[in-house]
Amino acid sequence: MRYIAQRCAALCFVRESYASRTRFAGYYSAVMDALRNLLTPRPTVQLTDDVDDKGTTAGHASTLQDQYDAQTVRLREICKVQRPKNTARVYESKQREWEDWCARLPGNTDGSRVTEDKLCLFLEQEVINRESRASGYQARKTKRKKMWKDGERAKKRQKTAATNGLEEIRAVTTGSGSEGEDWDEDALDAQFNETVRYSVVDSYACAITELYSWQQSQASADDKIPPLRGVKLRSVLNSVRRDEDRIRRQHFADRGEYTITGGYDVEGLKKAIAWCWETGSEEPKSVESYLRTSAEHLLGLYYFLVPLYISS
Repeated sequence: MRYIAQRCAALCFVRESYASRTRFAGYYSAVMDALRNLLTPRPTVQLTDDVDDKGTTAGHASTLQDQYDAQTVRLREICKVQRPKNTARVYESKQREWEDWCARLPGNTDGSRVTEDKLCLFLEQEVINRESRASGYQARKTKRKKMWKDGERAKKRQKTAATNGLEEIRAVTTGSGSEGEDWDEDALDAQFNETVRYSVVDSYACAITELYSWQQSQASADDKIPPLRGVKLRSVLNSVRRDEDRIRRQHFADRGEYTITGGYDVEGLKKAIAWCWETGSEEPKSVESYLRTSAEHLLGLYYFLVPLYISS
């Protein structure tokens, strides 16, 4: 019995030893495989001209940049199509004028590229103090010159009446005395000239700023253009605006011109208010808009109408 018990104990020991060796062998083989992978030399990749440090080929990079450029051109065309017609008309003409000026500029080596220095020079040479190109300006200028000449003739007739009598008045009136009129047309042109206002100068700056923005989007990281609206450009625009305000103060310009208070006629105002009420009653869905228009006119002319109401 003792022999049988010893044999059973030996078999159990052998089985446990085998199981432990099996587990240890698995651990041992896993550790050895990891060390073998770490110590095994790997082939190194040699960089050539077509591969950069990040493993990206130059051909793929150029293809990606071409896609970026094509996307920029496509988005720019979409913006042009979706832009309001008046804005597109104004911006395109001003940008063409900028490109023509850049082509004529002596010493210009970067084409129509927009910088702050070039934009300030363009505004000073081509825009600021330029004669107005607005529609109807030449007709208004001719009319003002004619009115001024008529006024001078009237003064001359009054002076002649006071000195030489009725016969000279008739001569001046019939035109026989007008042969001596010698108007300095150049001086009259300079007197009645209208230069562009701040709004026109600012519209040029906005149109060329848009061109600058698209150029920035297409420039590379190493070729970025400095900021456009810096101290120099702000100084030019502020100078134009202050000169315009100074001239208006000197000439006592009406600040309400071209606004709702730019002129009034009591009878015409009554007709306008009556028309708003009558038209609003005929179109129930638009009553609010007509009443709002009436209120805007009445409130805009409040300071003109109250003295008339009090005096009446």
